[in-house]
Amino acid sequence: MSKYKPLSDRLARHEADDWSASFAELEEVLGFPLPKSARDQNAWWTGGEKPHHEAWKGAGWRVETVDRNAQNVVFRRDDGVEASGPTPMEVAMEPPAAPEAKAPRKGVVSAAVAGGAAALLAGGVSVLANFLAKRKGEPWR
Repeated sequence: MSKYKPLSDRLARHEADDWSASFAELEEVLGFPLPKSARDQNAWWTGGEKPHHEAWKGAGWRVETVDRNAQNVVFRRDDGVEASGPTPMEVAMEPPAAPEAKAPRKGVVSAAVAGGAAALLAGGVSVLANFLAKRKGEPWR
């Protein structure tokens, strides 16, 4: 038997579709203090196959929101219907998306390559001209 079974039982008996509970209420139901990670990390409340996740998942519930500052969690009955998108909790946990880099247009790339090649060629011609000017037409040795 999981030490989180009292939470499963409490949720199974709850008649409404959601239950907002303070951390103190949860601790009263469980009969022991929540771990430090529950107070410090949203990850404790989301995801996985941990015993505490199974406590609400197995009873047909999911974590809707967690406010660690207010020490409050809202559980919502999960009707067994797979959500079309992430839960609000999962959205809150997602890191901000990186801006997408736009691929340069083909014409711009071609112009940049052609310009670079022209600059390289011009530089080479300049070096060769300086070399020849210093030699003053002397033959190659």
